[in-house]
Amino acid sequence: MALAKQTKGKSSHALVTFTVGANEAPSPSDVLLLGDFNNWQTNDSAYQMEKKNGSYSKTIKLEIGKRYEFRYLSTDKGWFNDHAADAYVPSPYEGIDNSVVDLTSMPVPKKPVKKTVKKVAKKPVKKVAKKPVAKKTVAKKPASKAKKDDLKKIEGIGPKIASILTDKGIGTFEKLGKTTVKVLEGILKEAGPRYTMHKPGSWPKQAKLASADKWDELKKLQDKLNGGK
Repeated sequence: MALAKQTKGKSSHALVTFTVGANEAPSPSDVLLLGDFNNWQTNDSAYQMEKKNGSYSKTIKLEIGKRYEFRYLSTDKGWFNDHAADAYVPSPYEGIDNSVVDLTSMPVPKKPVKKTVKKVAKKPVKKVAKKPVAKKTVAKKPASKAKKDDLKKIEGIGPKIASILTDKGIGTFEKLGKTTVKVLEGILKEAGPRYTMHKPGSWPKQAKLASADKWDELKKLQDKLNGGK
């Protein structure tokens, strides 16, 4: 596998070629290139890699100065990473990393500087200074920090989903326990296609037990679950 990056002229984008060797693909089936650049859409045929002599390649245009997460998807063998990626970062799924193509170190072309025409300064009009009126300052009460619980203790919720729920105002076991499954499914759908595979059906029930400090009961429930389902 390899990542080839090429710039042309003063363009703010680079042409990046992704390559999977014949002995690196898990099977001879079609391979899709998916990532942040196409919102991880598995039905986007525009990102199907071209197959030639058993190898796969795809060249796309990406903005210089940014980092993009990506992976490859074999149509019959599933997901796999690029062994020559610039870096690897944790994905929303526990124990799985995403590959990274890093364009932050590539030089960004400078925009041409426009010449400015000097204007003749007008004589300032003298203003009579008014005496300042002293304002009474009211001491502000320090804002209290909102309580947050470790939502990752709920089976099926990882660091990324915990952050998404907290941003939506569901940062405690008590609030999660009062949230309906339908609302949780809507939040995951809004977050993007990578999160819709999660099933939050048991999350409110787990959260109610955690909120009530019934950790033994929660452990028994989680032993019966598989990824929160």
